[in-house]
Amino acid sequence: PLQSGSDRILIAMGRRYRTADYRRAVDYALSRVPGLGLGTDILVGFPGETEMDFEETRKLVEDLPFSNFHVFPYSLRSGTRAADMKDPIPDPVKKERVNCLLALEENKRRTFAVSWIGKPVSVLIEGRDAEGRGRGWTGEYLEARVTGNGLQKNQIVELFPATVEESMLCGSSCRMSRPDFL
Repeated sequence: PLQSGSDRILIAMGRRYRTADYRRAVDYALSRVPGLGLGTDILVGFPGETEMDFEETRKLVEDLPFSNFHVFPYSLRSGTRAADMKDPIPDPVKKERVNCLLALEENKRRTFAVSWIGKPVSVLIEGRDAEGRGRGWTGEYLEARVTGNGLQKNQIVELFPATVEESMLCGSSCRMSRPDFL
């Protein structure tokens, strides 16, 4: 988890890494796994987080090639070190920061999904949608809708996505297999 793009906040959180360390880890992972779907967790509104701290987080998240991330507002937990910290962030500010990053996440997820159009992906079918299409997830952690005959739950199919709808890959399956573990 990134948690914050501000070194000052990472120190306050007691994290043992800094943003430069995180960037190096991401660069290393991407050099080893082309097309990697990279996700993270981000916490906003940590006590004392300034507008500048948040902007550093937003900028880092924008710069790194995340395909998805989860954004959480800080919530007070008694008994933790942070519970005694000064400068709590008002809830409306936390909400605004969460919404800012969620909009960025949606854009990055869609951009990542579009990059897979026409390229083969494996999809684990988890069920069907209202239109009868298979629904599932790719190994790149992208949701997919698949049309095809004989699609079954827990089946892995190869998909060459033709379109992206709401950040979901869509297309027809061309090859089906059953995982060895079933």
